[in-house]
Amino acid sequence: MKFINFLIVALSVFSLNACVSAQGTVEKGRNVSRELPVASAITGTSTAVVGIGVNKEGIPLETVKEIVLKPGQKVVFAGPDRFQIKFKKEKSPAGVVKFESKNGVITVSVPKDIFDKPEYAKEYQEQKYLRFDYSIYVNGRELDPPLIVRKDD
Repeated sequence: MKFINFLIVALSVFSLNACVSAQGTVEKGRNVSRELPVASAITGTSTAVVGIGVNKEGIPLETVKEIVLKPGQKVVFAGPDRFQIKFKKEKSPAGVVKFESKNGVITVSVPKDIFDKPEYAKEYQEQKYLRFDYSIYVNGRELDPPLIVRKDD
């Protein structure tokens, strides 16, 4: 278990460091992104890793512009020891709206049958994807890239 946590943190640090050069400027206390990457499952796995950085003022940093997953995949958020993720409009792919970190990690899984669920069928039929808006809270500050679920193309 310690090795898995180490691996997750190492991957998130790598992800965060790779994104730092793509960071923009800070405007009115919020980091403005430039050409941030899209997070998706790591090649050969069903897991996307998203690092959550924090600047000197305690403001969460954007490291991805969005997360794109397929049914049956998951995203692991790794960052500060304490942070929260709360899905907006009571709409979450995992059925749980609020997540609390444990040892600096939160995992959100997308069910394999998500497109078959009645609450998502109409949205998927109209848009060909599902969008889940959420916020990451660190030190009382908010960050909110979207999570997108699509089928294989």
